[in-house]
Amino acid sequence: MHAPLAILLLAFAQISVIPGSAARGAEAFREKACLECHAGNVPHAATPTLLATALWNHSPKMWRSQQGGNFSRQTLDSFETADLFAYFFSLAYFKAPGNAMHGRTVFESAGCANCHDTVANFRGRAAGPPISTWSEVSDPLAWAERMWNHSATVYADAANNARVWPSLSTTDMLDLLSYLRAQSSPSTFQPGDPELGRITFERTCESCHSFGSRTAVPKIDLLKRPASDLLTGYVTAMWNHAPMMRERAGSAFPILGPGDMSNLVAYLFAERYFEDEGDVQRGAKVFESKKCAVCHESRKERNGAPELAMATERYSAITMAAAVWRHGPRMLETMQQHDIAWPQFSAREMSDLIAFLNKRLVVRIGSPLN
Repeated sequence: MHAPLAILLLAFAQISVIPGSAARGAEAFREKACLECHAGNVPHAATPTLLATALWNHSPKMWRSQQGGNFSRQTLDSFETADLFAYFFSLAYFKAPGNAMHGRTVFESAGCANCHDTVANFRGRAAGPPISTWSEVSDPLAWAERMWNHSATVYADAANNARVWPSLSTTDMLDLLSYLRAQSSPSTFQPGDPELGRITFERTCESCHSFGSRTAVPKIDLLKRPASDLLTGYVTAMWNHAPMMRERAGSAFPILGPGDMSNLVAYLFAERYFEDEGDVQRGAKVFESKKCAVCHESRKERNGAPELAMATERYSAITMAAAVWRHGPRMLETMQQHDIAWPQFSAREMSDLIAFLNKRLVVRIGSPLN
């Protein structure tokens, strides 16, 4: 065997499961028959760790409810689970409908009413289209794209009339969108694709921004900035950021094409949402106190439990949830045989356990081919 090829074959290590696509997650939620139990009550949690913890703690009850029914137990791999997690997060937008009355106040105070009527020719303004024609406001990401591209007009108008740029809070944006939805035609919310969003980020944002210390040139590290737990928060951040961006970029200010903002926010959310750092030492205590060591160390040969240090994927909230879907019923049966209670975790304990399991990982290396 040639040496370079041998090196490539030896280079296999644990896979880090990347955050998924909300659009694929919505499709999986339907295809996996989740709606049979969760119609109108789709799971949501502020972080993947909270969601993985809730799924883990809830699983025995779910399996018992499926016994004797016509349910076929669904299994999910880590990548399908990542898509579902992204979908659940995207639903947070609908969990916070906003206050339309306050939204009208924001519309006036932010200066939107200077150019836009509620309906055509209501006050005779001709500077901008009436909001009754705005179909994008039901989709926060399409709305963010429109606002971003429209910021040049607002920026010029504010400068020419000595007005301050209308900076908004996430609550302001939620309320504003609530007011606008009541005045305009409905549209469909379309979650973006983080893989396409990465391309948009590299094309339009990477000259100034990064995630972590990945470049030699100093850039604004977005991992050190506060993250929003709502998609609308990213809409707000983009709007508030527009003036500074315009001052720095000038004529090179990036104009986003159809769907670019949706994909970009999906990517930004994915990079930030899945960051959760646990404590290894606390995780070791969780591993012992929850009796993980009983099955995965002292009795692993007898029970057939896998060697956790030899996993092919790095541990994360995604892989922990996927493991429950794949192996949970067998785990529960084995634990009941040994009179071990199903462990209940807090989000902190789950995060610490994940950190501990990753610390113990042995890098997987393939055997050379003869």
